[in-house]
Amino acid sequence: MQLHVLQQQLQSIYEITVEHNVDDFLITDARVARALDTSINPRDVAEKLLVREGDSDLHVSLYIDQGVLAPLAQQNPLTSLSTDNLIQYCIAVEGVSHFLYLTWNAGYRRSVTLMELEIQAEVDKYVGLSSLLREQECHIPDGLHQWLFEKIYFDHRLDGEQLERYRSANQYAAKYCWWLEQRYVSESPEMMQELRRFYRETQGGKIRMINGYG
Repeated sequence: MQLHVLQQQLQSIYEITVEHNVDDFLITDARVARALDTSINPRDVAEKLLVREGDSDLHVSLYIDQGVLAPLAQQNPLTSLSTDNLIQYCIAVEGVSHFLYLTWNAGYRRSVTLMELEIQAEVDKYVGLSSLLREQECHIPDGLHQWLFEKIYFDHRLDGEQLERYRSANQYAAKYCWWLEQRYVSESPEMMQELRRFYRETQGGKIRMINGYG
């Protein structure tokens, strides 16, 4: 499975266009990722979006560990999702989501926050998995919402600010996706319209929408 297929699916869901192909920005060598990572608290993780801002442009790379990509090549989750590739699929979607959200907003010269990226990625994982589980008539024993938003743990290497960001993003996305479950039939025109409106909001707009859903 190539990552641009996931990119195309997300672009279709949100009715957006990005001229860049995520596969052209992919790196799988952990040593290269370490060299490019200039963040305050760099960690060795399976996926990270690496960004360096110039005077008038962005330099972007998406690192996904080869150990994540290999199972996806052996068993394509888009046609055969299972416990053997479920976690790897989620990691890949998160990376593609980060890349797409950043580059789409950059095309409009809109800045994005780390919180925005994380909230949107959590929603994208939910939407993508929901579609695959329905199409392939399979399920996650604990239920999709519980598995994604409750059966989780946070990296002990996160500093206080990072941990708070990930926790908050998880909580906001959990609330939003639960509201989607209760209100809409999956992939109905009304749900698609809602998702597209949410995608185009800033961090503040996203949080106001979620809080407004009670």
